[in-house]
Amino acid sequence: MASLRTWFKAVQPHSFIASLVGVALGTSIAWRESRSFDAIGLVLTAIGVVCLHAATNMSNDSIDFRRGVDDLPPELVSPFTGGARVLPDGALPFEAHRRVWIGLYAAGGLIGLVLALTRPNGWILLVLGGIGGAIGIFYTLPPFALQYHGVGEVAVALIFGPIVVLGSYAVQRGTLGWEPFIASIPLGLLVAAFLFVNEMPEHLTDPRGGKRTIPARVGLEKSVTVYEILVDSALVLLAIFVGLRLISWFALVGMVALIPLVRARAVLRAHYREYPAHIRANVGTIQAVLLLGGAMTLAYVISGVANL
Repeated sequence: MASLRTWFKAVQPHSFIASLVGVALGTSIAWRESRSFDAIGLVLTAIGVVCLHAATNMSNDSIDFRRGVDDLPPELVSPFTGGARVLPDGALPFEAHRRVWIGLYAAGGLIGLVLALTRPNGWILLVLGGIGGAIGIFYTLPPFALQYHGVGEVAVALIFGPIVVLGSYAVQRGTLGWEPFIASIPLGLLVAAFLFVNEMPEHLTDPRGGKRTIPARVGLEKSVTVYEILVDSALVLLAIFVGLRLISWFALVGMVALIPLVRARAVLRAHYREYPAHIRANVGTIQAVLLLGGAMTLAYVISGVANL
C-alpha cells in the first residue's frame, strides 16, 4: 500500500502556489471594496481550487505516462519536469492513481456547486467553474488535449488568471468586476511563463508521445525569447494598469517579482541547453508568481485598511 507521502508527491503540491495566490488576490480585492469577508467561502474556494489543480496535475501525469512522454533521461528529471514520477517509478498503481484524480475532479465540482447554491448570483460561479473545470479536464485528456496541441499556456493563463481571481472575487461579492479581471492578467501571464519554462527541457521527448508544446515546435533558442515576452508583458501590463488607474496604485508593489525574474532570465539565456543549471530559471519563475500575487494581495489589504 502506497504511503501518504507518495500520494502527497502525486498531487505535486509545490504547484499549488499558482492557484492559491489567485484565490488570495481575488478575495483581497473583494474585501477592499466591501470591507466584508466570508471566511467559510474563502476556505471552500481554496479547497475547491486545489482539488481541481491536483486533479489536473494527476490526470496530466496519467495521460503522459500512457503515451510514454515521461520516459525522460535521468539528467532531465527534476521537480519541474516529468510530472510527479510516481507512475514511471512504479510508486503507485495506475488504476488507483486514476480513481483518485477522478475523485478530486468530483470533489472540486461538488464544492463549486455548493458555493453556487449558497451565494448570490450563483450562476456566475457555475459559469466560471464550468469553464475552468472543462479547461482542466481537457488540458491533456482527449478529445481536445490542449497541452498536446500547443495551447497549454493559453489554458493556464486563463485558469490561474481571470477564472480563479474572478471566481474568488465572486464568492465574496456575488458579482463580477473589471478590477479583479484586469489585476489577474499579469498573474496569469507569469503562471503561463512558469509552465513554459518547465516544458523547455522536454522539447525533444514530448513529441515522441504526440505532445507538441510550443518549445517542441519552435526549439530552445526561440523559446527563450517567448519566455522573455511572457514575463516582460506581465510586468509592463502591471505598470500600465496602475498608470491608467485601472487597478489600485498600491498594486505596483507587485513589481518586486522583477527581482527573481532578472535572475531567471539571465540563467535561461546562459543555460537554456544545460541541465540541471536550467532549474534555477524554473525556481525564479515560481518565486516571481508568488511575489507578484502575494505583493498585490497585500497591497489591496493595506489600501483597504488605509482607505485608499
